Amino acid sequence: MKAYIGKRVNRNIYNESGTLIVPVSRVLTDRDIRLLARQGVTLCEQDVEAVSIVYLIESAIREVRELFEFAKQTDRIPFARVRDKVVPLILELSNHPDLNQTFRYLETYDEYVYRHSVAVALLSRLIGKVKGFDEAQLTELTIAGFLHDIGKSKVPGAILNKPGRLTEEEFRIVKEHTVFGYEILKRSEGVPDRHAYVALQHHEREDGSGYPLGLKGDGIDQFSKIVAVADVFHAMMSKRVYKSPLPLCQVLKELADNVYGSLEPGITLAFLKRIMDMLIGNRVVLTDGREGRIVMASAADPVRPVVEVDGQYIDLSAEGSIALERMI
Repeated sequence: MKAYIGKRVNRNIYNESGTLIVPVSRVLTDRDIRLLARQGVTLCEQDVEAVSIVYLIESAIREVRELFEFAKQTDRIPFARVRDKVVPLILELSNHPDLNQTFRYLETYDEYVYRHSVAVALLSRLIGKVKGFDEAQLTELTIAGFLHDIGKSKVPGAILNKPGRLTEEEFRIVKEHTVFGYEILKRSEGVPDRHAYVALQHHEREDGSGYPLGLKGDGIDQFSKIVAVADVFHAMMSKRVYKSPLPLCQVLKELADNVYGSLEPGITLAFLKRIMDMLIGNRVVLTDGREGRIVMASAADPVRPVVEVDGQYIDLSAEGSIALERMI
């Protein structure tokens, strides 16, 4: 019955003695499935239904909002709630056949920090799948991505939502969210140390240009490197109070330009290849003004794919003067 995690039950579920086990409209969690198994209750396809993307995203954002408020008040998080309530929502979102639609809902600026937490969890999981992680590793990576910015619960909202450029002092305070997050997760019962290190390290960079410790290469945990790529991608794609989102083609190009700089090359290339694979079939405009359709992307240079234009196949990786301009 694990396949039903994240689905919504469409009727009250009772055990043999008539006791209500799961109420109608509840989105099933791992705990619910274990409870039903202990009670000898078996579900079938007719008992559950898929939940809309909007419902899942808004439910996840509500959980993030409550989580941040809890952390702000107590300097801790209720980790069991994250594991039992949030993870099923993220898993259901990650299994949606149209991830592009999901990410479009997560690019608006309203409650950016909360939407960002959900998006980074999804993107980190996507990267983990490309890297061949098993299900246990994927779950841990997903949670780590979800919690990476929990330290922002301790940063004043006036700074986080400031519409203009931050002062040096304000930026110093924002950068402290990495340390705040590490401390919150270390204090929280049941949170693996690795999650705390991701909160601390997700702004570290391969070339040592990151913060808070200026770590380099092998000094940065692999989960932190993955979350860093997911974090940068979603931040660039998102509308904020102080900036417009960058066009997807520009985001992909800038990430590709950083492959051998601040971000880990293997992770970044694998991620770019997966994104481009998701875009196969999409129509695009090239820098020379022609319109075409993406038909294939290479692992070595994914942001310069093969594009079909009027029956002619153009390999952009071999055409130095032509590139993707924008998606249609």
